[in-house]
Amino acid sequence: MASCSCSSSLALPELRFLSPKAASRYHLSLSKQSLYRSFLYKNYPRCNLGRRIRVAAGKQDGSVVVEEKREPEFIKGLNDFEVNGNGSASRSDSVGSVNGGVNGYANGSLVKYVNGNGNGGVAVEVVGQVEEEEKLNKEIERKKKVEEIGKEDAWFKKSGQEKVESVNLWYQVSVAPGGRWSRFKTYSTIQRTLEIWGFVLTFVFRAWLNNQKFSYRGGMTEEKKVLRRKALAKWLKESILRLGPTFIKIGQQFSTRVDILAQEYVDELSELQDQVPPFPSETAVSIVEEELGAPLDDVFERFDVEPIAAASLGQVHRARLKGEEVVVKVQRPGLKDLFDIDLKNLRVIAEYLQKIDPKSDGAKRDWVAIYDECASVLYQEIDYTQEAANAELFASNFKDMDYVKVPTIFWEYTTPQILTMEYVPGIKINRIQSLDELGVDRKRLGRYAVESYLEQILSHGFFHADPHPGNIAVDDVNGGRLIFYDFGMMGSISPNIREGLLEAFYGIYEKDADKVLQAMVQMGVLVPTGDTTAVRRTAQFFLNSFEERLAAQRKEREITTQELGFKKPLSKEEKIEKKKQRLAAI
Repeated sequence: MASCSCSSSLALPELRFLSPKAASRYHLSLSKQSLYRSFLYKNYPRCNLGRRIRVAAGKQDGSVVVEEKREPEFIKGLNDFEVNGNGSASRSDSVGSVNGGVNGYANGSLVKYVNGNGNGGVAVEVVGQVEEEEKLNKEIERKKKVEEIGKEDAWFKKSGQEKVESVNLWYQVSVAPGGRWSRFKTYSTIQRTLEIWGFVLTFVFRAWLNNQKFSYRGGMTEEKKVLRRKALAKWLKESILRLGPTFIKIGQQFSTRVDILAQEYVDELSELQDQVPPFPSETAVSIVEEELGAPLDDVFERFDVEPIAAASLGQVHRARLKGEEVVVKVQRPGLKDLFDIDLKNLRVIAEYLQKIDPKSDGAKRDWVAIYDECASVLYQEIDYTQEAANAELFASNFKDMDYVKVPTIFWEYTTPQILTMEYVPGIKINRIQSLDELGVDRKRLGRYAVESYLEQILSHGFFHADPHPGNIAVDDVNGGRLIFYDFGMMGSISPNIREGLLEAFYGIYEKDADKVLQAMVQMGVLVPTGDTTAVRRTAQFFLNSFEERLAAQRKEREITTQELGFKKPLSKEEKIEKKKQRLAAI
């Protein structure tokens, strides 16, 4: 886009789409929370256990009657109960349980009188030992430590109040509900189209002007062109924020495409990863209540109305649900209807750019293919039930690997517009100083990161397609564990491509050009022909060059180490010899 040119004779595309279209079994147990409140803590003298008893029997044809009887001597009499049964019965002090034998009756006196009959035993289990309490407290303390070290306020909370208010005032015109784009139901398709095309044509004209010699006073130089590109890139970012979520999301995707945009544009658009303002908390609360069909106080023990993070398609609030800390991701209102309007325009824009882009920099840009990819991703990301399913599949793929953590999904409190999941605090993977403070082994963490993506791509063919630092964090479990967030954008790889990639990796490792070529044919990258000599020679050249570059890098590291006065790293053979010497000395 940075190198686009246009002339005064360019005709505007035809906007054909415009129209004013509107768019079991039973079990008797005492819950952990009841125990905590009742007798495990000495500073909780009162018992309120009756409402928290769950009843069950070994088979459905049995009957269980629970008679509530409040006794002030509950704690005192916990271990003073009798077991009378027809059959065999046993008492376990370690868990405080009463077990009746098969076809037997168990009548116990445990403040709650439990009379059961049926095939199978009836058990009263007292769970939540002191050891479990201590384990829970340690986990809470660990999370607090990670949260404190990794604490990083959202950008809209960082600066002084005056600056925050001015920034919010500026961006609320564009992104928050109440801005122009959010009123598109009374703000017609034609008005939205004019706004979009005003932005596109202004950008194209300014990009064209930046490449014209007559527009530079004193002559055109590379330094002046860079300054012009920086100014235009800043304008582009601000315009995208004004246009709202559709363009913000697309801008985020382009922020990593150095093959398409000049570096100045990439630098500015990368700020879209973080600098997305939230929408009003009142709107978020009303969306949650509408989706769950109940007031917040009836669902959550606590709900923080101020968001802890904001993104292009939604924002995140902390809450407490059934004694657990959770986060609730709330979608910006009206996105589906907005996407319907914007993507029709973007399709025409893609076709327009395909015609006018001269590709003078040698890049082969397929704007229509880029549009198709963006449109597919956008519609997938606004269905939070799909994101929840992605998260569960991703977690299942890593269930046997303790170095990857995926927040647990609370399906009962998840809908297409809100997503409720476990709160898992972490430190952004690019915050090196904080990782060191936490005691994370960075070398091992790097290996985990590489292994996790090899596992995703080569083993499962299902991978996280948006791995920027905001979506990957680290905590101190197992010396450093990867935490993945945001599963709206996922990618999949077919089995033949996975097998081809694996074969290509082996070929590169073994410096076997034939194996690499065979893998490329298997993946459909190369079409087999009669004579592959020239292609094979080229592949072997690159494999040799790769090995030479690695050797040169190792040599450069050794020289740098010597110049800085560091000890030269031991070779593998030297390490083995040194280990033998230590063992011999012992």
